[in-house]
Amino acid sequence: MGILLKIKIPSDELHRRLGGGIPAGSILLVEGDRGTGKSILCQRLLYGFLKNGHSVTYISSQYTTPEFINQMEALNYDIIRDLIKRRLQFVSLYPLLVNVSERKKFLSRLVSEPRIWKTEVVVIDTISSLLPRELNEGDVKSLSSHLKRLSSIGKVVTLTVNPDEMNGRVLNVLEEISSILIRLNVKTFGGDLKNSATVVKYNNAQGVFQKIIPFRVEPGVGFIVEIASVV
Repeated sequence: MGILLKIKIPSDELHRRLGGGIPAGSILLVEGDRGTGKSILCQRLLYGFLKNGHSVTYISSQYTTPEFINQMEALNYDIIRDLIKRRLQFVSLYPLLVNVSERKKFLSRLVSEPRIWKTEVVVIDTISSLLPRELNEGDVKSLSSHLKRLSSIGKVVTLTVNPDEMNGRVLNVLEEISSILIRLNVKTFGGDLKNSATVVKYNNAQGVFQKIIPFRVEPGVGFIVEIASVV
């Protein structure tokens, strides 16, 4: 069996619902509309990786460094020590969202970013907010080749995508190269809105995983896996 990167923490059972962890060399694609919990899921995975001794580069389109620290603290996920010891490399690309010309440079910046080669895990949240709407064939091939190159040396690459923000052709390419595909949604269940994660694809799973994972988020507690199923 291959190497499994652990994500277990005491406060939830996400690791068990995802087969015990994430296999090294995986490209994990998390899809969902705004407000479905893409960033929260990534932040939970990030914290799990760190607490199990894995190093992470987190590329964010949403937060500055102080904002990211505050967000993690609000979930009761303490990352200060990991930042100081450089087990966590945080890269803020927030300004790209307000500058179209800078977004066009994202691919070249990603390829040349040295920090992504130094850690076991790379998270890009949200890649659909960082890429220009239209990419030529060369750019699409460059993106997929770079992601596959990272995974080929055993890194776990996690990408979040809002399908409404991304060209369908590019989204199809990302879905094809992903080894794990999770789609998030929010549904009405028992009179309340409930978040759920559907595991559409999970190649090379090393344990039994749950197809649908209902969850909620509580301030000061973090990501909580629900017991009841959401259908």
